[in-house]
Amino acid sequence: MSEAGVPIIDATVFMGMHHSDPDIRAKSLGFFKQFYQRQALMSFGQIGICDAIIWKKSRELQDLYYPFMDVLHTEMNIQRQGYCNKVLRRACLEAEWAHLNVEQKLLAAQVVEHRRPLFTHDQALHQLPELQPFLQSFPQWTSGPAFPPSLQALFEQSRDMLIEQEDFRNVS
Repeated sequence: MSEAGVPIIDATVFMGMHHSDPDIRAKSLGFFKQFYQRQALMSFGQIGICDAIIWKKSRELQDLYYPFMDVLHTEMNIQRQGYCNKVLRRACLEAEWAHLNVEQKLLAAQVVEHRRPLFTHDQALHQLPELQPFLQSFPQWTSGPAFPPSLQALFEQSRDMLIEQEDFRNVS
């Protein structure tokens, strides 16, 4: 897969695997099932949002969740990336993005500057005209395991972790 073809995902997709909304959960699982043997990219900031959500949960839920997350980040080729000066500049200067929070602006700028496909459940990002050429439809997830057996077992153990939309508002 060419560098430009590697999709960017955000915290809504990663945490979406544990979302209380079954449609969001199915779409996120569909993404990971399709891209598990391929590549995806997450910014350090989006990974940090995932951590912030989990750290607000009880220790018991963290202990159920982190083995799955650790192994997934180890086994799947998830590239981690910071922001370059061009991304920072665009995020600061786009007047049409004034209503977005900083993390959303940075993500949008990263997608546009690097011309990468984007998977997100974030409706504010779906409304941005500049992102329309980059937004991707989620692969359909059918029943059955989304991961290889050992990782699937960890995923099943982690399913007590439920993410609500409110969890994202508390870290923005």
